[in-house]
Amino acid sequence: MLYNAVSTLGLAKRLQTANTELQLERLRNNDEIASGKHFDVAKALGARTGQAIALRNLFDETEQTLKSTALLQGRLGTMDSALTNILSAGQDVLAAASVGLGQPSSTGTSLQVRARAVLDQVVGMLNASSGNGYLFGGVEVKTPPMRSVQGDESGLPSPMQIVQDAIATATGGNSSPQTPAETAAAVAALDGLFAAPSASPLGFEGGFYLGAPSTAPRLSARPDRSTEIPYGIQGNDPAMRDLLQGLYMLASLDTSQLPLDAYKPYMDAAVSKVSGGLDGVRDATAQLGIHRAQLDDVAAANTTQLRILNDQLDAMESVDPAEASLRMNQLEVQIEATAAATARIARMSLTNYL
Repeated sequence: MLYNAVSTLGLAKRLQTANTELQLERLRNNDEIASGKHFDVAKALGARTGQAIALRNLFDETEQTLKSTALLQGRLGTMDSALTNILSAGQDVLAAASVGLGQPSSTGTSLQVRARAVLDQVVGMLNASSGNGYLFGGVEVKTPPMRSVQGDESGLPSPMQIVQDAIATATGGNSSPQTPAETAAAVAALDGLFAAPSASPLGFEGGFYLGAPSTAPRLSARPDRSTEIPYGIQGNDPAMRDLLQGLYMLASLDTSQLPLDAYKPYMDAAVSKVSGGLDGVRDATAQLGIHRAQLDDVAAANTTQLRILNDQLDAMESVDPAEASLRMNQLEVQIEATAAATARIARMSLTNYL
């Protein structure tokens, strides 16, 4: 004769296993309630898992683009501030120099001092940095692009000394031009010195500027797949070289000591260089403003896209709070029932069957 019997030990173990599974399910459900997301998104979405992965990848790409855009916005903002300060300082010297174009005056000494101070300021602005990179050295972002006016520890003559030596060579040994011919020779020598590239071994690139040469590729950024922004303003751009040449001309000698016939053409050339340089810097600043506005538009578009993607992902990955709470209640009832059954089996003994 056969008897159907169930071992209380086996039943207790089965109930214990079921209880463990229910406890794990409750923990997962509790995580879903706390986070608002499915514990196993792929299981919950099923065939739509591929769509969710594609949306998540696009969300991550857009988020990274926004971070890169924010860094570039900070970089362009610092460049704009530096150029604005350069314009303000240069305009101050231009106004002072333009007053005495007709003949030498006692203000020549104070003009030299003012030009020297502005020269230091402009060089300092061109050595501005953002984060871990210098802004006006082109692709050479690791070192300051401009040498100090009074020189450095490189062993090369200082930029001021290079200018003064060029004037002395052009005038036959005089520290300043004494005739119109000497003025013309000095201006021509400085034009060659500040050219890029220069025939002089101590020309502008190398003697004054240490950033990327004028022949190097310009800096540009691609904040998204369809937009490219060229923002590579450099310290060796024509406008910067003209401005610096005019400032060095005014700072390198006391124009009040020049003879009248040498003074006027020298001052005309210096003022022309400063004025032309400021016009170029002003144009570069305006162009930079256009690029900043373009970058702001890109950032706004990506912010909108990020918000839309976030809403779509929330709709796919989020858990219905009411459904999750109902499932939690059901799990707790099941756990209590399993615990009660386990307790009853544990209290059973052979006397229950005698």
